[in-house]
Amino acid sequence: MPSYSEQLLLNVVHDVRQPLSTIESSAYYLNVLLGDSDPRAVEQVRMIQRQVDEAARILSQAAAELGRMRAQRTVVESLDLTKPATAAVT
Repeated sequence: MPSYSEQLLLNVVHDVRQPLSTIESSAYYLNVLLGDSDPRAVEQVRMIQRQVDEAARILSQAAAELGRMRAQRTVVESLDLTKPATAAVT
C-alpha cells in the first residue's frame, strides 16, 4: 500500500497531466492559426509551449521519484530481519 506521500504524488501527477495536455494542444493550434501574422502573439504562444514543456518535465521527474520510492520500499519490505541468518561464516 502506498504511503501518504506516494499517494499524494501519484494523485498530483495524474491530475495535472490532463489539463496540461489540453493546454499543449491549444497552444499548438494557436501557433498553427497565427502563422506569422502577429509576432507578439506568436512569441506568447511559444512561451506557453516552453512552460508546458517545463511542467511536463517536472511531472516526469515526480513520476520517476515515485518509482524510486516504491522500489526502495519493496527492497526494505523484502528484507526480513526478524529471522536469524542461516548462513555460517567460515
